[in-house]
Amino acid sequence: MAKTRASLRPKAPQSPSAADTAPASSTWAWTGVKVAVLGAACIAAYIARDPPNVLGFNSKPAETPATQSQNVGFMAAVLKKSQGQNICKPEGFVMDTYSDFDSVEALNRRVSKPLRKLIETKFFRTLKVDLYKPCEFWRTEGSCFQRDCIAQPLEDSEVPVIWQASTVDQNDFGPFLHRPEFTDKDFTIVNDESFGDGIWLDLVTNPERFTGYAGAGANAIWMSIYQHNCFGVQPYIQDTAGGWGSQLVNLDGKAMPFVKPPHNHRELVPFLVNLAEEERGITLPKDVPHEYRMFYRAVSGLHASTSTHICSDYFNATSGKWEPNLNCFISRIGAFPDRLQNIYFNYVLLTRAIQKMAPYIAKYDYKIGMPAEDKAVKQLVPRVLKEVNKAGLVFDDSELFLGPGGNALKGEFKDNFRNISRIMDCTGCEKCRLWGKTQTLGIGTALKALFSYKDKAFRKSFTAVDFKRNEIVALINTYFQFSRSIEAIETFRAMYQDLLTDQKASSKTDGSK
Repeated sequence: MAKTRASLRPKAPQSPSAADTAPASSTWAWTGVKVAVLGAACIAAYIARDPPNVLGFNSKPAETPATQSQNVGFMAAVLKKSQGQNICKPEGFVMDTYSDFDSVEALNRRVSKPLRKLIETKFFRTLKVDLYKPCEFWRTEGSCFQRDCIAQPLEDSEVPVIWQASTVDQNDFGPFLHRPEFTDKDFTIVNDESFGDGIWLDLVTNPERFTGYAGAGANAIWMSIYQHNCFGVQPYIQDTAGGWGSQLVNLDGKAMPFVKPPHNHRELVPFLVNLAEEERGITLPKDVPHEYRMFYRAVSGLHASTSTHICSDYFNATSGKWEPNLNCFISRIGAFPDRLQNIYFNYVLLTRAIQKMAPYIAKYDYKIGMPAEDKAVKQLVPRVLKEVNKAGLVFDDSELFLGPGGNALKGEFKDNFRNISRIMDCTGCEKCRLWGKTQTLGIGTALKALFSYKDKAFRKSFTAVDFKRNEIVALINTYFQFSRSIEAIETFRAMYQDLLTDQKASSKTDGSK
């Protein structure tokens, strides 16, 4: 800049007569030059701070800038078409794990089919849940009575006799019979099926999908979890993303359409930079302890997976069909790389838990007195375990809760996660509450397997191992829910690639005319 100013500065006067010719005009000329240079510098700085097109220019954006955040780069790889090849091929390892993104997707493609068949068996699709337990934390706004919010219970005749016969009526024993909601090894509220309140439900006929549940109550659930139960590591609730807690309205109560992704792949990186949390300085701090980070990622991954299901199984009022909604996915998940990556993290976490429990799961008694059902489970469980075990070491649970403060930290960890399972009772939508409680129990079961037992406990006699039937059912169904999310991400990739291809073809056609 100094060189530029020197070249533009008026030459020194050669003689007194030359200096006297036009002093006023020289002064004004030099002032104009300084203003122009200063203005140019400001414009350059503004453009550098913001993505291209900030001034309305439609210039061709450069390749991914060197200063671009890793998160934005990751998301660009997720949705960007690359030379006509596959899109969404994230590279590298899932943070805090020993598994890379490609391996996660490859494993899911192998395990998803037998896993889907397994959760459709009577043993794994039937669960007893206390849906009407009152909220302990705040006065709820009431229940959602829309058709898609209501969970349909099973008739007594649809519940295997062996489970009905084992149910204990606590009224027969009065105060002498006491069953705690959890034990010291549990990371969540367990609610043994053979004791206490609850209704029997079919998880397959009550899927996790878009229900229309919205409003302050929907937002309060996740706000409470993040702000009060994540060790102070809470994210910024992005109110420009079409409602991170609500399905229909923004946090200010106003209707908010989904953010639409660009049709031109050149605009993708600027689009993501505008929306990405990291660019706003609100990404997860790097100095957060490993255990806290794992806790936050487990909760965020559950939240992101739930939102993915909502977008994947979204009711289109125009067509009257349930179908994937790409704009919904971009608004809730695609524009926020941390959320997307945490889905992969939870998949890895659950995979490791099932690997560790594999001998116990293989020997578990799945018989319900229905020969066809018993045979199906006997055939499918080994198929799922075989694929899971082939994945090798994906996550090392022995690295956490070490040192003199490890046990105290683990206790705090359990308290917070149990609190989250209680917060799920405050959900006003029955189906949302069903899946919130089921998946919290599923992740809690995985944490219990990883951090309450040594590997040797799951070998031979299993005398020291205590898992209820509903814990096994919740674990496998939660694994399937994250499997669905991985599949949905691949579906949305294909949808976005088709969108770009159609746009490119349309542009060529218009150009030829």
